Amino acid sequence: MKQVSTIEDHILIRKIKSGNTEAWERLVNKYYHQIYSYCVRRCLGDRVLAADLTQDIFLRIIENIDKYKFSGKFFNYLFTITVNVCNNYYNKKKFNQSELDEKAENVGSEAIVTNLITQENMNQIQVALNTLPDMQREALILKYYHDLKVKDIAKITGTSVATSQSRIHQGLEKLSKLLNREEFMNG
Repeated sequence: MKQVSTIEDHILIRKIKSGNTEAWERLVNKYYHQIYSYCVRRCLGDRVLAADLTQDIFLRIIENIDKYKFSGKFFNYLFTITVNVCNNYYNKKKFNQSELDEKAENVGSEAIVTNLITQENMNQIQVALNTLPDMQREALILKYYHDLKVKDIAKITGTSVATSQSRIHQGLEKLSKLLNREEFMNG
């Protein structure tokens, strides 16, 4: 199945390089939701910012499509750009740690109230995920929301497999502790 997707991507990219706009639309439609949902989680649930970043990501892809070499999976190339665009955004914004903590607390408070009303576990997980350090949150999102292998996460984030495994492991430990705290419990 994944091999078919890789071949399909290769064909679409060849068509895009020759100016086929329909192929570009198909490629965007194929990956838009995955990229957008990664950005939403990476941006602490800010859907407007996530939509802007997703648009920037696809703009960067189309601007550089002629330079794309057919080595490895296009999906990994796409997610490498996605991770870099998100990281660059936050580096440019120069959030200081207190601003990030404050935003995470605000998002957390809203989600806790929502969770108590709706009793949905997904809200609990997102709130807890939002409080993790960026590198751990990024690794967990790629692993569990996008079902990527650790070696692919390492390629995308530009780290070693061991570092990616460590980030996933540490993130899961912190997530587990957060989800077991009283304010995250259902009732």
